[in-house]
Amino acid sequence: MTLLLTDAATTSWTDATWGKVVLAAVLVLLVNSVVFVPRRLIRMRKRRRQEVIPKVVGLVLSELDENYFQLQVSPTTSSFEDSGVRLAVAAQVPGGSGRHVVTEPTPVPQNTLVIPKDIAPPGSTLWVNWVVGDRVGPSGSISVPEDPATL
Repeated sequence: MTLLLTDAATTSWTDATWGKVVLAAVLVLLVNSVVFVPRRLIRMRKRRRQEVIPKVVGLVLSELDENYFQLQVSPTTSSFEDSGVRLAVAAQVPGGSGRHVVTEPTPVPQNTLVIPKDIAPPGSTLWVNWVVGDRVGPSGSISVPEDPATL
């Protein structure tokens, strides 16, 4: 009786059995890579596309009154507007190497900002960026003309 229990309890895997196990594991990995990896790559690509912040385009600067400029920006896409987009403006004064903040990131429902003339004197360059959360998109720029009559 003990001989029968010993024979049943000890199994000896032959080389053919190990080969079948390795082949099954390789087959499972191959099927997973064919089925699941492309699906994951497509999801990652969609997520990355949603994270891209577009460049500011369609900048138009006009004179609002003797103390303020009005800066208009082309509207963004609707999917981008849903993400809480804001607009930030910095000015670079002529002859200066640095930029100073004109407006903190501000929601712009009408795609228009009002900028004081004393912060952005004639000849300066206004740098405008879309901001989402803590990420800043590529900037667009427009220069403030020397002659206010050209606005």
